[in-house]
Amino acid sequence: MQSLGPIKGRGKARGPDALLARGIAVPARSFAGVKLPGFRRTKRLPGGAALDRGSGAWRVIVVAVVASAVGYGIWVSGKDGIYGEAVKGVRGMAVAAGFGVKRITVEGQLHITDAELTAALGTGPGSMILAFDTDAAKERLERVPFVKRAQVMRLLPSTLQVVIEERTPFAVWQSKGQTYVIDAEGTVLAPVVREAYADLPLVVGDGAGKNAAELLQTLEPFDELRRQLFAAIRVGDRRWTLKLASGLDVMLPDDGVTDALQTLVHLDRDRGLLNRDIATVDLRLADRVSVRLAESAPATPEAGPGIAAPEMPTASTKGNT
Repeated sequence: MQSLGPIKGRGKARGPDALLARGIAVPARSFAGVKLPGFRRTKRLPGGAALDRGSGAWRVIVVAVVASAVGYGIWVSGKDGIYGEAVKGVRGMAVAAGFGVKRITVEGQLHITDAELTAALGTGPGSMILAFDTDAAKERLERVPFVKRAQVMRLLPSTLQVVIEERTPFAVWQSKGQTYVIDAEGTVLAPVVREAYADLPLVVGDGAGKNAAELLQTLEPFDELRRQLFAAIRVGDRRWTLKLASGLDVMLPDDGVTDALQTLVHLDRDRGLLNRDIATVDLRLADRVSVRLAESAPATPEAGPGIAAPEMPTASTKGNT
C-alpha cells in the first residue's frame, strides 16, 4: 500500500510570483498586458489591439531603408563575416528606428510562469521585430507543459502578441512519494504540494494519472461516494481501490466497475454498510461482497444476504492485488 500521508511542501511561498514559480495555481489575473523583464506594460484597446502611438509614414521609410541595406549587404558580401557585420549593423539601425521588441502582450496566462514565458519566447529589448521567428517561438511555447496551444504574432512596429491556451488541472497524481498536477489526459503539468490543489481528486500509483479521467467519469453518478472519496489507488495498473475519508477501503474489480458501485450503493442504502465498523469492502467478485472488520469491531459480526461474513481471506481476496 502506498503512503497517503500529508505531503510536505518545499518551503514557504511568498506572494503569487513564488507560487507561480513552483507551478502552483493562483487566482486568475485580469489581463492588461503582462509585465516581463525589460519590457513596458502594454495598454489594451477594445478588440485586443495594442496601442500604437505616432505617425507611421516615417516608419515605412525606415522599413524601405532596412530592406535596401540588407540587399546591399548581400550584394557586396563576398565573405560570411562581412555579411554578418552588415546584418548586425542593419539590425541596430532598425532597433534604433523603433523596430525593436519593446512590448509583449499575453492573453490566457494562468499557470505558466513569467520566467517560462520569457525563456520560451527567446527575445529581448534589443531584438529586431522583423527578424523574430514567430513559428519557432510558438513551438517553444508549446513545449512548456502547461501550454496546450500558442499563437505568436508581430504587431509593428514593436509589439509581440502572445495568445495561450493552457491545459486545465484535473487531478493530483502521487507516485513514488512525489505529487504532480495533471490534466485529464494524464499529462504532467508541474510538481506541486497536495494542499495547493486540495479541491482536485487525488490518484495514487503507477498508471493512475492516465486512467484517472475514466474512473472519475464512472464515479460521476455516485455523488455520496465522490463526496467521501479521499484518494483513488491504482493497483497493478489494472484496477482501483477507493479510500474514503472514513478510512474505509473499497476494492473495485478489473471490469464491471459501474455494476460493483451500484451494488455498494444498494447495500449502503438498505443495510447502512458504509456506516458500519468495517475496514475493507471487497467488490472484486460479481456474485458476492466480502468485508473485513476494523480492529475495533466485534469478533462475530452479523452477516446477511449478499454480504459474506469476514472469515479468513480466500486466495481471491487475500491482500490488495
